[in-house]
Amino acid sequence: MPITLTDDIFRTNLIVIAILIAVVLFTFSRTKRIDLFPIPVTQELKGLGILTVVFAHFAYMLVTNADFLFPLSIIAGVGVDLFLFMSGYGLTVGMLKKPLPLMDFYKRRAIKIFIPFWVVTILIFAANAIFLNIHYPVPYMLQSLIGWFPTARGFDDVNSPFWYITWMMMFYILFPIVFSVKKPWLSALILAVIATLIGVYNPLELGDNWLHRLHTVAFSLGMVFAWILFETKDKENKFVTAFKKFRDESTFMSYVVILLMLVLVVYMSLHTTANHWPLLTSILGQGYFVDQLTSIVIMFAFIVIFILKKFDNKFLAIYGIYSFEVYLIHWPLISRYDIYFDILPAWAAVTAWIITFIVVSWLLQKITTPLGAWIDNRLAK
Repeated sequence: MPITLTDDIFRTNLIVIAILIAVVLFTFSRTKRIDLFPIPVTQELKGLGILTVVFAHFAYMLVTNADFLFPLSIIAGVGVDLFLFMSGYGLTVGMLKKPLPLMDFYKRRAIKIFIPFWVVTILIFAANAIFLNIHYPVPYMLQSLIGWFPTARGFDDVNSPFWYITWMMMFYILFPIVFSVKKPWLSALILAVIATLIGVYNPLELGDNWLHRLHTVAFSLGMVFAWILFETKDKENKFVTAFKKFRDESTFMSYVVILLMLVLVVYMSLHTTANHWPLLTSILGQGYFVDQLTSIVIMFAFIVIFILKKFDNKFLAIYGIYSFEVYLIHWPLISRYDIYFDILPAWAAVTAWIITFIVVSWLLQKITTPLGAWIDNRLAK
């Protein structure tokens, strides 16, 4: 059940923000990267994305005070879009470099995603039954194991953030079917149209469809971004060359752009809903289109900042490396097995959980990575 805090919320928020800023600042190092959008940058963005989701789940699901962790908690939608964007980007880059047959693509994705997902889901079902005497109907457990989560009920579903698993699977299933090496932009458009139609009309009668319709285009935007940035050894990408030249040679202007993007992030983060944009809402017709648009604007502002910055951040990178595992385990732990909020001040409890998520995710990856490799080897024989 939700926790009622007796702590001074304003003081708690300041302490958590101060700790987070200190950790981020002390884990900066001058970058050695040359590429425009290398893996370290994508990992940092994934780390940022999962942290926005975690903070929002603390604030809006675990506790009864929505002011908790403000303003860290207000852009979870941006985090979800970052994950979808990175998925579309990564899959497109991979297919442009080395197209995979349909079944090979599915096998690789299934091993990477479903092995840790299955391990966590089975452990949650078992732990809830053994320690909490919470039992789920067999049909519910079976549909969960195949990734079908039509609802996102915080304390009723086995893991309410798993609504994202169902939505992500839709993109992963359709991606290799519609993908064209010659026209990735067209593939992206097709997926965006399909996702928008499903989000708007809800033909599958998903119980919490409002979540899906807020995130219909980010995956496709990642595909388009990969197509725009793609280059080969024998063919120069003039856009990439110009952007890298601006980043590397125009130091002052780079910092000006970063500052402007930060201002945009702050302003848009405080004006994310359709209520803040009545004119835009009247043009687009539906408030959730406006909500999605504001999230996309913030997401791209972050992407520009991370591309232009001349420093790497170890903290965000670590959270990015374990972002999928943190996503899988964080809500079951804090919603059903919390001990920190009972014995520690709220700011210390949040800090303890942020550390715990990484430790548990590291252990989970130590189990699932060799397991996935073993299964891959068996399937290859």
